[in-house]
Amino acid sequence: MTTENTAIILIHYSEIGLKGKNRGFFEDRLKQNIRQTLVDLGEVYVKNDYGRFILEFDNAAHLPVIVERLQKTPGIAYFNVAWAGNTDVDILKEQVLEKIRDYTFSSFCINTRRADKQYPLNSVQVNQIVGGHVFDALHKKVDLTNPDLTCTIEIFNKKIYYTFEKIQGLRGLPVGSSGKVVAMLSSGIDSPVAAWRMILRGCKVIFVHFHSFPFTEKTSYYNARILAQKLTVYQNHSLVYFVPLAKIQEAIILKVPSKLRIIMYRRMMYRIAELIARRESAKAIVTGESLGQVASQTLENITAIAEVVSMPVLRPLIGFDKEEIIAQAQKLGTFQTSIEPYDDCCSYLLPKSPETKAKIEEVHEAEARIDNWQELVNEALKEVEIETLRFPEQGSAVVI
Repeated sequence: MTTENTAIILIHYSEIGLKGKNRGFFEDRLKQNIRQTLVDLGEVYVKNDYGRFILEFDNAAHLPVIVERLQKTPGIAYFNVAWAGNTDVDILKEQVLEKIRDYTFSSFCINTRRADKQYPLNSVQVNQIVGGHVFDALHKKVDLTNPDLTCTIEIFNKKIYYTFEKIQGLRGLPVGSSGKVVAMLSSGIDSPVAAWRMILRGCKVIFVHFHSFPFTEKTSYYNARILAQKLTVYQNHSLVYFVPLAKIQEAIILKVPSKLRIIMYRRMMYRIAELIARRESAKAIVTGESLGQVASQTLENITAIAEVVSMPVLRPLIGFDKEEIIAQAQKLGTFQTSIEPYDDCCSYLLPKSPETKAKIEEVHEAEARIDNWQELVNEALKEVEIETLRFPEQGSAVVI
């Protein structure tokens, strides 16, 4: 399908290349994810070629959208918009000259990478021939240290491609390569960032949002949905569980000392999250907890809360401070939604002096007062709303 002077994309990965015998699994997963993120853009061909992917597409007008979506595809280290070059260096140098005229620059260099050692010229010779031709034609300065423009020529598998721009990707691992997790998604700043970091580590994230409607407005419900949509861009498909917590909270408020209220809320939330995780064959629960940030996130309280579940609880932000989390949320594009006013389920009837160093014995004693908590958990699960989010929403593609 590739012809000379037709743009293609060379996709490079880094961490996947270290996977040894499992490398093929990660490559296949990344290829499928690339296919999915471009599924609405007509025919798209993705193929492995000498430790990278070559992506070909039938409509040049789609290039800006393709670039934008690849930048949000975990597992890609970087990629280049490139053109197929002729293996005859005398033709290649004319092709590079023709394309380089489209750029504005004062200095340049040619950087050749020759993986194909059967090619008759070495990298230095290709640099000299192509670079000399560009210099003679345009009289631009050659700068090997800090050029305005770099033309990279890649020679591999009896093919030549040339490119002028390196576009950084997210790196990380392909979504789905590390299994499923359930992320507890509030409408705040922290939990979307925590979920996103697990997406970057190859996890397929299922979102669980707890709300206190009708005791509070449904603002957090709607904000959480927007946040889940923003995160779905990175994993293409998401399930969102909206769990009503109001009846459980009502029982806690009536029977538990106020200082333990938040701890009890979260113990029930953890229990429900674990049940959803097992239903979805997920292997862990993810939270946005950062050590010491709020009353429920001291070591004592984290211990008291997590005691109720048997699967791992992952806390990717545990060592981050608030400024670091805010900076990541701003970069991610979730910050503005997260600072919109909302009624958080954990702030419902928040006590003036919440417990910061919970004693397990006191927690057990308080929880024993709620003799029907299992029934309340089961009822909440029956009233769950489940929504499916997709990005993009339609289309078809071909993968080779």
